[in-house]
Amino acid sequence: MPQIRSAYKRLRQSKKRHLRNKAKISEIRSLAKNVDLLLSEKKKDKAEDALRLLESKLCKCVKTHTIKKETASRKISRLRSHLSKLK
Repeated sequence: MPQIRSAYKRLRQSKKRHLRNKAKISEIRSLAKNVDLLLSEKKKDKAEDALRLLESKLCKCVKTHTIKKETASRKISRLRSHLSKLK
């Protein structure tokens, strides 16, 4: 445990941020699995809506530096290409 007061505060902050980021990433993974499931079941309309929601969440995570910009764009690109193949 930190001895200095400011170091203890940084520890508290980092724990809070870790939990917040972990929740966001977990939500993104769940949404991505949902989109994959809808694409495999060939439900185009529902998959588009779910993908739109996923893109929104990914952009928000990029803005808050939870994930990297390239990672988000790669995930979006791959799912969009699967969706276009479905059409």
